[in-house]
Amino acid sequence: MSYPIVIKHPGALHRELHIKPGHHIPAKAIEKALHSSNPTLRKRAQFAENARHWHHK
Repeated sequence: MSYPIVIKHPGALHRELHIKPGHHIPAKAIEKALHSSNPTLRKRAQFAENARHWHHK
């Protein structure tokens, strides 16, 4: 049995990267966020990078 992955703060990465909700986050922006000094931003960027490989419905 697999449990759904829950996004704790939906839209937080969009807000931190100043990208409008509903718009695609460019790969360059995620890559830059992965090297941020802010650990929360790094974690959210890593989650977004991993989510790119999922089979979305």
